[in-house]
Amino acid sequence: MEKEINYWLKEGKQSKITPRIKSIVEKFDGDEFDKITQICEWISKNVPFNSDYKKTIKIFASRTADKIINDKFSSGCHDVAVLTATFLRALSIPAKFIEGINKLKPENQGHCVVEAYVRNRWILIDPALFLIYMEPSRSDFYEENYITGISIDSWDNGVKTFDDWKNVSQKVINHVKKIKTK
Repeated sequence: MEKEINYWLKEGKQSKITPRIKSIVEKFDGDEFDKITQICEWISKNVPFNSDYKKTIKIFASRTADKIINDKFSSGCHDVAVLTATFLRALSIPAKFIEGINKLKPENQGHCVVEAYVRNRWILIDPALFLIYMEPSRSDFYEENYITGISIDSWDNGVKTFDDWKNVSQKVINHVKKIKTK
């Protein structure tokens, strides 16, 4: 059974809505879709991707939304999804943080997205790729990934490091292998 919509407005330890985050989002205006666009643009402009792979692995999933803003760089889709979910909730838009691993290359690839409750329905936002899907089940994300968690943020899903991510992913990989061999 799906959790109540209001559940997805609460902040997590990683996605705490700080005064800095409130001051950023209060500048966003227009309808919900305008605000989603402004969130993605703000993140792209102010928190660019870090290209240093070793640094990315070292910090993966370990920072709060506020720390990501302070550091002025992201580790990739994970961090931009944490920021997007946090910003949406700060604007009173319910948001789910969703982690997945690639169905074709599960040992090597994963992706994070956000679902937001807009106009009485869930939509999928892929802030790393600037994509919005009005019907999440039809998105490339759901077609290409096994879901490893739907949560408030990755810490809520038990992922605080790259090793945690590998462990969660391995459990899903093992489960899928068992299903395929039956």
